[in-house]
Amino acid sequence: MRRGGLAVLVLLACACDGAPREAASPDEPPDRAEASPQEATVITVKNYVDTQFGALVSAATELCAAAPEPAEEGWLGEDDAIATMREAWGRARDAYERVEGAVAILFPELDLQIDGRYEHTVELGRDTDPFDGAGFVGLHAVERILWHDAVSPEVRRFEETLAGYWPPLAPRTAPEARQFREGLCRRLVRDTSNMREQFRPLALDHQTAWRGVLGSIEEQAEKVLLHATGQDESRYARRTLADMRANLAGGRAVLDAYAPLLEAHPASAAPMREVNARFGALEVAYGERSMALPDVPEGFDPEAPSREHLATPYGRLFALLSSASDPLEPASLAARLREAGNAMHIAPLARAR
Repeated sequence: MRRGGLAVLVLLACACDGAPREAASPDEPPDRAEASPQEATVITVKNYVDTQFGALVSAATELCAAAPEPAEEGWLGEDDAIATMREAWGRARDAYERVEGAVAILFPELDLQIDGRYEHTVELGRDTDPFDGAGFVGLHAVERILWHDAVSPEVRRFEETLAGYWPPLAPRTAPEARQFREGLCRRLVRDTSNMREQFRPLALDHQTAWRGVLGSIEEQAEKVLLHATGQDESRYARRTLADMRANLAGGRAVLDAYAPLLEAHPASAAPMREVNARFGALEVAYGERSMALPDVPEGFDPEAPSREHLATPYGRLFALLSSASDPLEPASLAARLREAGNAMHIAPLARAR
């Protein structure tokens, strides 16, 4: 899959036959007191996702509003404005990570425009104008500009191998500053707003919402592994762990929304106790550092990590996530989620190995 992480909201807008459909009355959802367990779950999940979309659009709008006025020397001396834009970008990123799965499944084209990584675009052709709202666009395009002077050696080494590579830059002239504000930034606001408006009338399927939680858990080691080669997602700002923390918060919210369905299926109670305990362990692990993943120890081999490497902060996180995401390990988080899903008659999707 294109991304891993706790992208826990893989929701599919579908009718019984799997075809996309609109909700019967998006402005007047069923009364929760009268809803079935499935309906109550979907209502709660949908409200949560819409709230996060609202936060995403709001943060993107605030980021663009903080962009400096075009000046002869671009952003030179605009440290306060850059700090404000970085803070708004972080809020937009957190909101997006909480609904990443829903975006990727429901709106694959918008997802690529909003969350595509540099390598997804640049190998198709050289993009020598990073500010114009064409080519490489979205959250990571903005991130690459805002943190252009903080790119790690690992990231630079990886990106320099890409066909069409262009060094990260900030606006250096008035036209470039204007293009950022009216091109790339405005494009981000437009795309995130379009995503939210397209989401609102859609009906959701509780089965695929659960499978989204499961599928994202089963991919957790990927983000940590990508960090070793400078390919992790929020690599310019060095806040991929913050992404993962937002993933986890979204996952907790979705699992909480399943309370009516879980209560209707008592056989899910035992595995869910284990699920909650293992989620708690991940929350502790993710909370030990602020934003960045730990440094990768030199010579780390994910196929056969040494005892010394596993004792490092990176090694401990790698081991925890490798275990948690393996559905073939009976006591893992992924296996317990599968067990709880089976109790609700939600079979996992086939998983390529």
